[in-house]
Amino acid sequence: MERTEMDNIVENMAEYICDHICQKPKEITDAEKLEDYCAEECDIGSHICNILNQYNKINDFEDSKLYKLMEKYQNIVLCKECRYRAHCDDGEFDWCRLGAGLDGNLREGEGCSRGIKVSESDT
Repeated sequence: MERTEMDNIVENMAEYICDHICQKPKEITDAEKLEDYCAEECDIGSHICNILNQYNKINDFEDSKLYKLMEKYQNIVLCKECRYRAHCDDGEFDWCRLGAGLDGNLREGEGCSRGIKVSESDT
């Protein structure tokens, strides 16, 4: 798996905690026993895993609210990009030519799922 910036941040945090905050190196002077303690008894590893798992869960795009909204509204065509948009000759207002489209004058940011997007070459 590719390392992320979050991996580096959490690793640096763990190193700082182990090197500057942890009291075990003062209590356990034997290097081998200290290494055994760090590998088998210290909880920092599980805390790091929990942090990274939570970070990955939050940043899983397919599970995000944004992704779900994008999926839900993927068929929406903005009126300003729709082929059924009609313009008043004086340019003062626009309206939808679809019988089942939006009623009234069209406003910025409006759209519907019945519209058909004008191709880039036609704009």
